[in-house]
Amino acid sequence: MLKIVKDSHLDHGLTVEHQDYILELYRERDGFFLETILLPVRLSSLTCGLHGPIMGEEAIPDSECSLEVRGERKGPSRLCNRAPTLTRRVTVIAGPHEGEPCVLYTAYGGPPAPREPWENMSPEETQASVDFWAKHALSR
Repeated sequence: MLKIVKDSHLDHGLTVEHQDYILELYRERDGFFLETILLPVRLSSLTCGLHGPIMGEEAIPDSECSLEVRGERKGPSRLCNRAPTLTRRVTVIAGPHEGEPCVLYTAYGGPPAPREPWENMSPEETQASVDFWAKHALSR
C-alpha cells in the first residue's frame, strides 16, 4: 500500500487533491515503481520545469545554462531562464523505505528524467544521465 511519509518529496506543486489521487490510484502497489500518468480533468495541471528534446524542444545550448546547486542537493543542476510550462502528465516514483514496502519518493509534473550525474549510480546510468542533461535543463 502506497504511503506518504515525512521523507516524501512533495515540493513540486502537488495539491492535497493530487496527493489523494496518487494514493488512491496506487493504493495496492508494493515495491519500487516509476510511472507517468495523465491527470484526470477534475485535477489542476502542474508546472513542468524540464526543457529540451524530451519536451519536444531543441537541445538547450550551454550558452543558455548555468550549473547551480538547488536547495540542499549534493551537486549542481543544469538550469536555464526558460519559464516552466503546464502539463497534465505526472511522474510518480515510489518504493521501499525504512521498513515500509511502498512509500511515495516524489511526484512531479512532466515526463521522467534520469537522476543527475552526481548521484550515486552505476557507470552506465551515469553516462546516460550525462548524455541526457547535456541536452536538457531545468527552469531556474
